[in-house]
Amino acid sequence: MKKLLFLFAICAIISNAAFSQWSSQNSGTAQDFWGIAFADENVGYAGGGPWQFTSSCVIAKTEDGGQTWLAQNPVSMPSCIFGVNALSPDTIFAVGCNATSYYGLILRSFDGGENWTVKNITNTWGFYCVEFPNEGTGYTCGWNGRIYKTVNAGDTWTSLSTGTSQTFRRMCFVDENLGFAACGSDHASTNKIYKTTDGSSWSLIKNFGSSFIIGGMYFFDENTGVVAGTDGSKAVIKRTIDGGQNWDDVLAGNYGFVLECLHFDGESGWAAGKYGSSNGVFHSSDAGQNWELNFTGLTGTPYSVYKYDTVSFIAGTGGMIMNNIESPPTGLLEIENRSDLIYPNPTSGIMRVNLTSFSNRMNFEVIDMRGSTMLAEYNVEPSEYVYDTSSWINGVYVLKVWENQFKNICSQKIIIN
Repeated sequence: MKKLLFLFAICAIISNAAFSQWSSQNSGTAQDFWGIAFADENVGYAGGGPWQFTSSCVIAKTEDGGQTWLAQNPVSMPSCIFGVNALSPDTIFAVGCNATSYYGLILRSFDGGENWTVKNITNTWGFYCVEFPNEGTGYTCGWNGRIYKTVNAGDTWTSLSTGTSQTFRRMCFVDENLGFAACGSDHASTNKIYKTTDGSSWSLIKNFGSSFIIGGMYFFDENTGVVAGTDGSKAVIKRTIDGGQNWDDVLAGNYGFVLECLHFDGESGWAAGKYGSSNGVFHSSDAGQNWELNFTGLTGTPYSVYKYDTVSFIAGTGGMIMNNIESPPTGLLEIENRSDLIYPNPTSGIMRVNLTSFSNRMNFEVIDMRGSTMLAEYNVEPSEYVYDTSSWINGVYVLKVWENQFKNICSQKIIIN
């Protein structure tokens, strides 16, 4: 009976630790990041630079799921990147401002960022985001009410009529024709939502007035969407099920910071923000119907969040990049109990985690009986890892090991004495 109760306790601990803490990454730069996107669980790009345009823009790349980043300056003129989109590990679009003449800047690479082609678009001061609902069709938006479209993978871009001269800051496309864009009098006053159903003409569907400023926006289909932002100094998340005509507040609690970004992959998504020393990352697992505060340790102001399968990233000021890798949902998947992953066991000092029996990169965490994460390593080589546990409280711990997409899920009990 004691063994059975212990196994139930272990399952409860792992289930309660469904999401690990957000971890800081070394981005290779202290420049501000304004956009981040991933092509798969390993390859991603973050774009940024000084919004004062005192130097050239920066684009950082990772090929190992955020363990290491290499930052580069793709152009030499004063500039800043505000939006990125990774169609594949090799095909990337980045948009922003060329401050030499205050033109819209569009960068494109077909070789993983080794080389970039540059397009400067007049009649706008710059672009804030870029969306590609398919490989050939893409949209970008920004100052002066400008939305541009390409149907040939960025070779040429055509200006679309929006009926406004205000600044478009956020976009989200459901397919190549159905899309939504948020705008306002400037980038910090985004309070209106426009919609297109033919990929060409745009119409205003919602004006929140001065009571709500949109920081992030995501639509699942023509009816269901979520926006995150602020009402004064209060964090607010709203949801619509009628195409944006009516919106319900879905974030409970009085959180005193500005939500700046939002992203979903399937029904799981994140919203993040900061104001002064107050900050927070919220998580939803039901397409934005309910939200819970997940993390409050952001090191900078977050301006972009991206979720790809079980891996999520936040980018922001001061070169901040943080990541989160979801733990396997124990109640849904079978876990293999192992006895060869930890030695010595029991231990009172040095603990070795042996992953040499695996052939692919793995993730692992050690949690205590309260569900707290004692150590965590993500996307690591199948090798042996050594840790000092002499400061840990005596008791029972659990090692969880899994591959991305929750393959090869294993666990082992650890005793510290």
